[in-house]
Amino acid sequence: MTIENTAGVSRKRSGWRVAAAIALALLLPATVLSWICVLATPEYGRCLTYGEQCDPASDVLMTIAWWSFWGSAAAGVTALLLRPSWTATARIRPILVVGQTALALATQATVLANG
Repeated sequence: MTIENTAGVSRKRSGWRVAAAIALALLLPATVLSWICVLATPEYGRCLTYGEQCDPASDVLMTIAWWSFWGSAAAGVTALLLRPSWTATARIRPILVVGQTALALATQATVLANG
């Protein structure tokens, strides 16, 4: 039986992987906070309660917010799951993290624009 010594092997963390993890961890709290800000407005409360003063663009904005939220989550998970040993990882991970961040910002912007 052979026991390998892995204590001497230093594992280098990728900055892009850390950025993907941070953006993924902040996605849900930021979205919830955006929704709280929107639901606190009297106009949106009146729209939900009585169906009055509703913004006609809210259907489009909510669709954009929905897809950008899940797109950001998918890009973040993909960026985290890429193996460092793959040769394309160094090129793909930065693109995924930038896309993830852009989609997260689009999610917050469309939710806030709905209110």
